[in-house]
Amino acid sequence: MSKLQYVLTIIAISLMVLSCNKQLPQLPSNKGNGVDQNTVSLLAINQNLAKKEAATLKKYVQQTNKAFRKSDIGFWYIIDKPGNGSLIKDSIECKFIDTLMLLNGKVLQIDKKQIIIGKKQVVVGLEEGLKLMKNGASATFIIPWYLGYGMKGYGTLIPPYTSLIYKIKVLN
Repeated sequence: MSKLQYVLTIIAISLMVLSCNKQLPQLPSNKGNGVDQNTVSLLAINQNLAKKEAATLKKYVQQTNKAFRKSDIGFWYIIDKPGNGSLIKDSIECKFIDTLMLLNGKVLQIDKKQIIIGKKQVVVGLEEGLKLMKNGASATFIIPWYLGYGMKGYGTLIPPYTSLIYKIKVLN
């Protein structure tokens, strides 16, 4: 084998090996690393609305002259009757009756529900409130809109940006 054939063979083998490597993925042209200013603006607006609502609810709670407590995530609650046993936890089936009201006292709905805690079958504020309760307990929760039905509301029943009062009685 001549030197030229030897060099050409080495080059051919090298090209075959290099051609077997996968090409690195490329970012699509519409997936830039820039910041979406509309998203930033909407986030700032909603944060301001949430702060205003928190102040409104604090004032509302003070006017009730009841011993409401504020949860770590931002809803207000009072345990009216403590119940017995252990606290309700994730993956536990929970049966309860709820009376859903607006802050002005207007009753929107009275319903009997059966849910599994942690499956997001009710709004976040209510589910977290249920975890503060025991079997047979009753409580009142004041849920701000951002832990309830949010910016969209719920059909014709609950308008957007509406904070709610839940009166709950755990049945199991």
